[in-house]
Amino acid sequence: MRVSLMKLVISVMIAACTALFALPASAQDDAPITYVVKKGDTLNSISDRYLTGSEAMAKVALLNKVFRPRQMPIGKKLELPRNLLRFEQVPLRVERFSGPVQVGGTQVEAGVILREGGVVNTGANGFVSFSSVRGSVVSLPSNSRARLKRARLYALDNILDVDFEVLGGRGEVTAPKLRGQERFKLRTPLAVTAVRGTQFRVAHDEVLGRSGTEVVEGEVAVSSGKNEELASAGFGIASGANGLSGVEALLPASEITNPGAIQTSELVAFAVTPPDGAVGYRTQIAREAGFLDVVAEQTETSGEVSFKGLEDGRYYVRVRAISASGLEGLSENYSFRRKRLGVTPSVGTSPLADGFKFEWLTAGVGETYYAFQLWEKGSDAAPLLDEVGVSSKGLILTNLEPGIYQWRVAAMQAESDGLLKVWGPTQSLIVSE
Repeated sequence: MRVSLMKLVISVMIAACTALFALPASAQDDAPITYVVKKGDTLNSISDRYLTGSEAMAKVALLNKVFRPRQMPIGKKLELPRNLLRFEQVPLRVERFSGPVQVGGTQVEAGVILREGGVVNTGANGFVSFSSVRGSVVSLPSNSRARLKRARLYALDNILDVDFEVLGGRGEVTAPKLRGQERFKLRTPLAVTAVRGTQFRVAHDEVLGRSGTEVVEGEVAVSSGKNEELASAGFGIASGANGLSGVEALLPASEITNPGAIQTSELVAFAVTPPDGAVGYRTQIAREAGFLDVVAEQTETSGEVSFKGLEDGRYYVRVRAISASGLEGLSENYSFRRKRLGVTPSVGTSPLADGFKFEWLTAGVGETYYAFQLWEKGSDAAPLLDEVGVSSKGLILTNLEPGIYQWRVAAMQAESDGLLKVWGPTQSLIVSE
């Protein structure tokens, strides 16, 4: 009986060996988790608690040369392949989104879950942020495509294992503090970035065939093929067909002229001065300071960037310079308020024979009053007419002497922090009789 039982065990172990080494290279390269044998452990009890699959125990016995599964020495280290471990899937839940964002080909809603194997796409002006366990966040800006390769919490010590692949565009991660053998990876088709509690970004340009990793906080390890480089906060690594290009200092933050000014014009615009060495810059606008709820972005090379269709409210803006290697630099976050307010002036037909009708259209919402000024062109004297608190959208003036006049009108609204007053463009009027 003992001989037959031993033959059966050997047969199972041989089959397990064949199955193990038949795994694809990517699975064989997947580092196993180390378990230290404790008092009272047997291979069977370990299998019951942490392994899955009918042949899992035999595979572990073979891999670790365990010939007496009920009498393993305390302190022995067992290598447990991750594909044999029991786990629960870790959901990545849509926390914030705007614009066209699809998971599995369907437009997302708040709370939608991205699971293992799922693909997420963002279109033009599409943005999404996923939240997960321990405060981890994954964000994708517009025109990006990514796949969740793995997101697991193993039964063994609740070990976290996340692997997220950016197939095109960009991705940004705030990773939790990892314990022991936990992993949080963000990869592209050209490189893999592994972290231990940090904030970083990766990008992949499918057209140019290059990828990049940019570290905002902490430290990451970037690998491509057999090569690996470490990058700490303020540095990045680009990669291409020839592998990693080495560690590069990220460009400093771009300057924004008067970033906190109230944006009242039709377009929300910022004057930007990128640092030396920049070939362009990316500007993002978000509803909150953490930039999890991005609503607009532009990539420009000139000194001004503008956005249309932004509703009234409080926003935040940041600008990152882009280097020749494609890496995006550091940034500062600024708050600003969007309040559309303005006037479009014109001169209409007066019902009075000797009158001139000045009128205007208002842009914006809310109770609005107006100021009106009229003066002779070239005169340094006080305006001939200076009215404040006008409630109508026009007025009629009579008895104007022949000459050249200039005038302007302002829209005014009372705000909690004072009076908001926006002057329209100066207009000219020629009175010839």
